[in-house]
Amino acid sequence: MDQIRLGRPDDHPVVMERVVASFRERNPGHARFEELYPDTVLPETMGQWRLACQGREIAAGVQLVPRSFVAVGEVRLPGIGLGNVFCYPPYRKHGLMSALLERCSVDMAAGGVGVCILGGDRSRYGNYGWEHAGAERSLTLAAGVTRFEESFPVSAVDLRVWSGDVGELMCILAAYSRLPYRCERSAAECGRVLRRPGQVVWICDRAEKGFGYLSVRGNTIAEYGGAPLAVEELVSFLLQSGSWSVALPPVDAETALEKLMLRHAQSYLVRPAGMIRIVSMRTVLEAYRPVLQVRLQGWTGEIVLRCRDTGESVRVSAEGGVLAVEDAGAGSVAVELTRRELAQVFFGPFLPDLGDGARHSGIRRLFPLPFYCHALAHV
Repeated sequence: MDQIRLGRPDDHPVVMERVVASFRERNPGHARFEELYPDTVLPETMGQWRLACQGREIAAGVQLVPRSFVAVGEVRLPGIGLGNVFCYPPYRKHGLMSALLERCSVDMAAGGVGVCILGGDRSRYGNYGWEHAGAERSLTLAAGVTRFEESFPVSAVDLRVWSGDVGELMCILAAYSRLPYRCERSAAECGRVLRRPGQVVWICDRAEKGFGYLSVRGNTIAEYGGAPLAVEELVSFLLQSGSWSVALPPVDAETALEKLMLRHAQSYLVRPAGMIRIVSMRTVLEAYRPVLQVRLQGWTGEIVLRCRDTGESVRVSAEGGVLAVEDAGAGSVAVELTRRELAQVFFGPFLPDLGDGARHSGIRRLFPLPFYCHALAHV
């Protein structure tokens, strides 16, 4: 490998050919990435790519997509999505992916990022600090659950499908922006996200119901938002055709929409939100300060956490109702954790074995923190 560099707009054609060729080695029918992700895979976003080169040839690459996560309505967590990882077949088994992931680690640490999320193989990415963490409730919805309730058939002609209308898009974005868990989007980004292939965006917009939307793909509700009565109408329409699945965020800041989905749930389970890596403990804890303030009410003491892999040490203390988050010295007595353990401690869905740290009352009060990533926010 001669160098790792940032991508440029003129790299787009070559990268698109090589990333899809890499994936088609094992999946011959794999779709092209610019078609799968029209919101993020664009010539103008090539600067997000780290490309490993052999001479003038692009041999491997990975994209780091900025994500501004919102949790419980008031937490703003700077994050990043890592995706579209490829190594062109002629250049495999030369350590290129390891070098790229190490470069990404350096760039993320320098960029003020709190967390990085990806969807991938635990046996591969776990070696670089990512771990299954966060929590989402995965529901199966079925009409039989509410069969004794009075209901009326909902026809497709009573609803409509979004076909690109700008006014409707702004209503969708307004509904989405009221969700307590989301990734912040501009109007242009919202439109591109909803054009990801395989989606149909159903809209209910009636005076007596209000405005609501559901984005569906296969038999899955990928996203929802809007007035509860309108969303109820849309769910009722879907359930006339069979069972559907939907993922819900943690119960913290639960809205009427989640309660609506739960009312129709035939079954449910809890699973991780994705593979998460804590890039900066302090950035995460500062972002979650509103949650920490509530959880540490009436508690006096301090917790020092140290990452064995990076050496980062952070102290969280509370005294007289005043919360402090600060860097801690290397000599401080701390609960020491690997990067993978940090992801589980911070975001669950369960704590790892903390040894003596398991008895620390402050850890039990603080963690896990509520985190969720909507399906359409994944890269």
